[in-house]
Amino acid sequence: MMNIKKFKSWGQLQTVLTVAEVGSYRAAAHALGVTSSTVARHVDIISQEIGHPIFLPAGNRWELTDIGKELVAIAEATQSSLGFMLKDIENSDDFFGELQINTLSFINSDFLAPAMNLWREKFPQAQIVIEANDETTAIERGEADVALRLSRPDTPGVARFKVANCKIALYTPEGGDQDAWVGLPQSLDNLPEMQLARQLFRAFPIIRMDSYHAVANTSKATGLSCILPTCMARTYPDLRQLRFDDMQTHVDRELWFLFYETRKNDPAIKAAKCWIKGIFPSPNKCLCGKCD
Repeated sequence: MMNIKKFKSWGQLQTVLTVAEVGSYRAAAHALGVTSSTVARHVDIISQEIGHPIFLPAGNRWELTDIGKELVAIAEATQSSLGFMLKDIENSDDFFGELQINTLSFINSDFLAPAMNLWREKFPQAQIVIEANDETTAIERGEADVALRLSRPDTPGVARFKVANCKIALYTPEGGDQDAWVGLPQSLDNLPEMQLARQLFRAFPIIRMDSYHAVANTSKATGLSCILPTCMARTYPDLRQLRFDDMQTHVDRELWFLFYETRKNDPAIKAAKCWIKGIFPSPNKCLCGKCD
């Protein structure tokens, strides 16, 4: 009997069930709407969790090991029981599990963290984990239940709805340096706002920081110009937006709520939707609802 541990994601176990059913990573990827590498990663994670290989290659197929067969039997029984349970609670507002969200650091600090009281009031028995970073982390890696991102993905199998608009503009302290600027890490140079600033200043940022709040504070301390979401800039009255008659000095972004389509009735996803929709004013307004 294997030593069953707490898996990080039911989605990873669902991947194993799909491979066992269709016999190949490619076919499983097609069925799940993900990439073959994602399927392989999920299988590897589960194999590492239980300390044994789940599949072995057999010609053009992957066949279950004895441990794999035991795992699949347990997972299928669990899936069947879970299906009946979800039907009973589908229309319930109660959520007692754990929700994992991956988002941008300023979305977490400026919007999600201040609204944590709403989460606690609505779901007092639930656990929530928010990983905030400014890198793009794919939810198909099983690292989160929900992602909040400033881009609309076209990844197969990933459902989405728009949460709010987000304008990011160029700012400078009064009397500050308009020839040099503070930006985000080099890995984010492809962002529209980074490209806009580089085009205007005709140079890469002279200082790079790992978050928008760090960018704003560095701009205030050094007098250098910077890029900031307009909603955040409202909290930095010492910074003024740069405007030029012959050039646009802002980019329009959108915040999207992302999750797997196959999990649309999952209580964790429903709880996240309920909470997030209560935080942001409207999909057609900015994040704070106060900017032009």
